[in-house]
Amino acid sequence: MTALVCDLGGTNARLGLVEDGLLLPNTVVSLANDDFTDFPSLLGSYLVSLQKPDLDSICIALAAVPTPEGARLTNRDWDIRRDDVAAAGGVSNVHFLNDFEALALSLRQADQHELQVLYQGTKPSRLGPRMVLGAGTGFNAAVCFPSRIGQASNVSAAECGHMTLPIEGEEELSLQAYLAAKRGRASVERALSGNGLVEIYNWCCRSNGRNLRFHEAAEISAEAASHGDPDCQQAADLLLRLLGRVSGDLALAFLPTGGIFLSGGVTRSLAPLMRATSSTFQTAFRSKGRQSSFMEGFPISLLLDDRAALAGCAEWLRSKGAAGSSVRLDRNDEAT
Repeated sequence: MTALVCDLGGTNARLGLVEDGLLLPNTVVSLANDDFTDFPSLLGSYLVSLQKPDLDSICIALAAVPTPEGARLTNRDWDIRRDDVAAAGGVSNVHFLNDFEALALSLRQADQHELQVLYQGTKPSRLGPRMVLGAGTGFNAAVCFPSRIGQASNVSAAECGHMTLPIEGEEELSLQAYLAAKRGRASVERALSGNGLVEIYNWCCRSNGRNLRFHEAAEISAEAASHGDPDCQQAADLLLRLLGRVSGDLALAFLPTGGIFLSGGVTRSLAPLMRATSSTFQTAFRSKGRQSSFMEGFPISLLLDDRAALAGCAEWLRSKGAAGSSVRLDRNDEAT
């Protein structure tokens, strides 16, 4: 059985082939969405590069709320339709998942992913829920609950980025008003996505009476991580405070004793500021009043494996009997 798996975000699409349950590393590529007019053209270009392999099924993890017929991407003006994907891929079996649902499914094999431990916590529970969350082009989270041998994992998908931003104190009230201007409200994603970092930085410059020096999230996070520009540092500190608070709220909601896994480009870029136990992120994560000591038990790791969502798609296909009997990853293989 040969399947195509895809992790389709607002900025990039990562694709690969799964053959008899094995994700083939030499077929994994990342393509910039801006280089294509729509998803079928992107998919067609990828398949041409592989000399149009015969496929049995396609599974796509979408940065959106999927339906059986597809979805409109949350952070890109693309409509992903089942019929268009089927025609471009030459298959009838097309499946859609939420991108964080796929990431959560991949946590069944968390020990095979490239991870960076940010906080040890207590020893993770082998049978405990595992939660993945992260900030990138957008923000979201999902939880993988324990499964019995031979059964598929139970994953709880969500749209956490559209929850109302939890704020405390006068500084954050001012920031909330800035983010909510002309929008009616400030959502979690409005602050914690890549564009959120840019908007927080703009607010910091405005509040401090200084001109903007940077315009991209990557620039701002790099300056903050190197302790450069003070407005960038303030913006990163605010984002990490809010990220820690939201992460702690979600941890209390789902009790992921199997571990918390952080993902996304924004989260990764700010990782140097998150490692210390006394960091803004970890302090905000644990600041839960009477539950503060309890919060110290959750292990927190940074998920560095770019293929994780692809592995999650492959796991979903395996559970449906559409891609062989098992899904395996070789961490020593290099993706193109």
